[in-house]
Amino acid sequence: MISVKPMAVALLVALSLPGIAQAAPPHDFSIYAIRMGGDSAQAKPYIDRFARHLESTIGWPASSVSGGFYVTRKEALAAIEQQKPGWAVVEPLLYLELRKSHKAVAIAQVVSSDLNTPQLQVIAKDPAIKSLAELSGKRVWTQLADAGKYLSNVVLDGKGAAETRFQLKQVGAVTKGIRAVIRGEADATLVDPDQLTEAKKMEGGADLRVIYTSQALPGLLVIAFPTVLPETEQKKLTKTLFGMCATQQGAPVCKEMRIQKFEATNASLLSSTEKRYDQP
Repeated sequence: MISVKPMAVALLVALSLPGIAQAAPPHDFSIYAIRMGGDSAQAKPYIDRFARHLESTIGWPASSVSGGFYVTRKEALAAIEQQKPGWAVVEPLLYLELRKSHKAVAIAQVVSSDLNTPQLQVIAKDPAIKSLAELSGKRVWTQLADAGKYLSNVVLDGKGAAETRFQLKQVGAVTKGIRAVIRGEADATLVDPDQLTEAKKMEGGADLRVIYTSQALPGLLVIAFPTVLPETEQKKLTKTLFGMCATQQGAPVCKEMRIQKFEATNASLLSSTEKRYDQP
């Protein structure tokens, strides 16, 4: 069964927003991750330990790091606009938006079999739907409905805006889209290969079929906002993250966050993804 695992939200962070908008300290961060779900309350103890580890390792002042966790693009964008954090851990779709609007730069990537989506597949149950062409005009439920450009140009085939090709509906959990297809409430949804394996075990899931498979997709990215976090601080953060999961103090934090390690970005994959995203 596919479910939201409380431990998986350890990467996520809780932050009570102040009544009056104000710029956050440069070390503060925002998190936008959608694969495993979760909420701020579940995330808080894990992220507190993550933040304290960064402070002690990098040499940032005690209790100087905080952040916010968001499961929707809209909430994440609003928080970044309001709080102006120095860095963030985000889905690639948000990085692609922020790299131009906020001059965001990718400084690392997360290695995690639980948090990343290396590829997406469009699945349907109706045998008459065999490709994206037959899906035209039909109901597609997805976690990416509010990220039309990313969905259209990066995940799908780039042959038109998904918002006009299909009847999109935003869902918060991948299971909702799967169940909708099984019940006939939706014609298709998007899942990754591991999620499809689990979906086929659900009642009625055996008839689910793949009608389209995306190219390789980047995982979660650690990004920095140079206008807030100076390059010297970016380097300190990156160095710490790269070694964190292999240290005696950092390994337990990474484990409970379901992160295998932080590493340098895949420049080739990121470049090709950016090019697809930017196409007219």
